[in-house]
Amino acid sequence: MQLQKLLKVVFGAIMISLFTGCAGGTYKLAYRMETNQRLKYKTSMNVQNSMEMQGREMTSGSDAVSVLRLEVEEVGKDGNVTFVYALDSLNVTATTPQGDQIFENPEGMIGKRTRQIMTAAGKKLKSVVVDSVQLPGLLAQSGGRRPAFSFIELAEKEVKAGDSWTASTADTNAQTGGQIIVAANTTYTIAGEVDTLGYKCLRIIYSGKITLTGNGVNMGMNFSIEGEGPNNGTAYFTPKEGMLVAVVGTSDLETTIALTGQMSMTIPQSTASKVAIVLVK
Repeated sequence: MQLQKLLKVVFGAIMISLFTGCAGGTYKLAYRMETNQRLKYKTSMNVQNSMEMQGREMTSGSDAVSVLRLEVEEVGKDGNVTFVYALDSLNVTATTPQGDQIFENPEGMIGKRTRQIMTAAGKKLKSVVVDSVQLPGLLAQSGGRRPAFSFIELAEKEVKAGDSWTASTADTNAQTGGQIIVAANTTYTIAGEVDTLGYKCLRIIYSGKITLTGNGVNMGMNFSIEGEGPNNGTAYFTPKEGMLVAVVGTSDLETTIALTGQMSMTIPQSTASKVAIVLVK
């Protein structure tokens, strides 16, 4: 049972890893937010996980639907945007070898704010916890954590249809007794213009690679994690309003978890996820 709890925590850390003007056919892309502006994004995510432990295959999965609200606190003269975000709602159905679990607006997560600062191009500069999250027992054991939200990074120079740019990010996620580093290298390409959800948007396709590294101590056992996999999808950005309108994407991670201490073993794990993020009014 201790081993299963540890693996749930590790799996939750991995799932962390999972997002102007126009003239003459060129675009100067930027997030054009205003102080006190409020936005809401609805996210739907499906995750399927498979691991092999002591010759047995164990599978699990989850479907989650959440609504996140965002409020802009300040837009600096340099274009940097300071905003706070928090969950308005969260519904999760998790399927595990021990049975199904359902979480509806879990107490301790809804309304808990995080403050973030990003550039006008969407590069995250700083993220600070405003309200601490207290998860109920079952959700904590299954690897649940506070929501993370980031905008896609935009090109900092003028671009046109067919142009590409690359963004690299790295986030350190603290876990009980350790930490997981999630790094991503992503290439974005403008594929054309489309009408989406009432907006004239640029269709931006992206592809890249996610890598995971981490280690720590939990429940008397040392653990280390290494993994990588592709991350692909499409984003819809409206250059006139300067807003991210939608993102749909997939990722497939192959991870190795090494345990030492009370017992020693190496556990291969495969995680496939699908996500859809939509701006709602």
